[in-house]
Amino acid sequence: MMKVAIMELGTNQIKLSIVRIEEGKYFEVEKEYTENVSIEKHLQENSELIKTVKIKECINILQMYKQIAVANGVTKYHCVASANLTVAKNYISFLEEINSDLDLEFKLLTEEEEINLLYTAVVNTIDIAKGLIVAISTTSTRLVYYCRRVVLNSATIPMGAANFTNIEEFNELLKAAGEPFQQIDPEIPVIGSSEIFTGFARLSRKKTKYPFDMDHNYNSDKTHFQEILTFLQGLDVERGAKLKGITANGIGYLMNGMSIALSVMDYTKLSKIVINRNGRNIGIAQRLTMGDDERPVNDVCLNSVETILWANNLDLESAKYQYLLASTLYMQLKVLHKLPRSFTRVLKVATLLFNLGTNINKQNFDKITYYAILNSNICGLSHKEIVMAAFVASCRNWDDFMLSEWVKYKDLMDEEDLMAVRKLAMIEAMAYTINLRNQKIVKDISCDVLGDSVIIKLITETDMKKAKVDVDAAKTEIFQLQKLSKEFTKIYKKNVEIL
Repeated sequence: MMKVAIMELGTNQIKLSIVRIEEGKYFEVEKEYTENVSIEKHLQENSELIKTVKIKECINILQMYKQIAVANGVTKYHCVASANLTVAKNYISFLEEINSDLDLEFKLLTEEEEINLLYTAVVNTIDIAKGLIVAISTTSTRLVYYCRRVVLNSATIPMGAANFTNIEEFNELLKAAGEPFQQIDPEIPVIGSSEIFTGFARLSRKKTKYPFDMDHNYNSDKTHFQEILTFLQGLDVERGAKLKGITANGIGYLMNGMSIALSVMDYTKLSKIVINRNGRNIGIAQRLTMGDDERPVNDVCLNSVETILWANNLDLESAKYQYLLASTLYMQLKVLHKLPRSFTRVLKVATLLFNLGTNINKQNFDKITYYAILNSNICGLSHKEIVMAAFVASCRNWDDFMLSEWVKYKDLMDEEDLMAVRKLAMIEAMAYTINLRNQKIVKDISCDVLGDSVIIKLITETDMKKAKVDVDAAKTEIFQLQKLSKEFTKIYKKNVEIL
């Protein structure tokens, strides 16, 4: 395992990410620090040179970041400078001075590298087969169209939220570079990346009183996007004013970026929007973790959950065995719960992360697990699925606390979802009980539905010809499972016998 400091020098921000990496497997961003520098606003008039005072400010910030990295046990530095820095004529001497003063090596990224890192961040954290990534920065707009996890077309338009002049000029630039994007499937989503889209998502959630506070994978559409822009345009405030908790830049910056985004949607005839919170640093961390293997992860959701288990020092093998039990019960009881196969995603996350709260309280961990899952930024699941997984993982006993929590999500859920959660929670509770001793005693489960009864048989030994077969091997598990029979009958409307 190693710790890496990823330093990013951009025209608008300087960013430090402290990342813990298990090479070839997982990474975790432990800390992030961001400082706004707005280099593009401080170029000397007519000469397009970065002012000396701004250079010194950037060096001071980076020196502070290096001290933080040392204090956090960093053993390796990965430093990059945005391709957008080339807007300054003295960017080479600027980077040379930084490298000399900090004894580091900042590499200037090419446009192609910027696009590849953005794509890597998106494809490994959003489970969407094909989409148009739109990233609007200070001085550029990047478009990346991918399908089946392969980049088909990409383009960089030299206008962003800070150097935006008017929509007519942007449309001309878009028309010159965007012809390949006019033929894409109109049903695919725009995957909005950058502060413009996260700022929109936060405003949208506030205005609609959306119950789940998460930027990543927030879904919306072009109509609502236009409504939010119209709302901003109607505010009687200076364009440089900032909206606390929404964006680090001014309202004018946000409106410029949103105007660009709407123009792209008009041009491509796309209307669906999915928000991507993960940027270049996540792409870099993924590349550092996997080395020469640039293939996207096979299962976005599973990789995200396994990373959480690794980061919290939980037993992955035990969690996988418990999910095997839960998925077996799910299939065996299908005739009773009648839930679609898609709910196995919720069950998988709930089962694998069931013990997440034990890092805080090993005995009464249910409610802690609930909050932990809600705040874990799981990738590959919709917001609704994350909330359902949190309830499933913590609702072995449906008490007043959980009912009061459920009310918070009444606009996201309905009565059918409530029943689905309770059915899945019972399956999860049974799987947990069967795995009570963490010894993998049970090899298989058989469920027979006979009239008003369900017979559940725990199979502990499949080769009955072996000598000294322990017929009571699962006696402890059966005893504990019987305590769930009353709740099982209430949920599934069947009496249950456990053998």
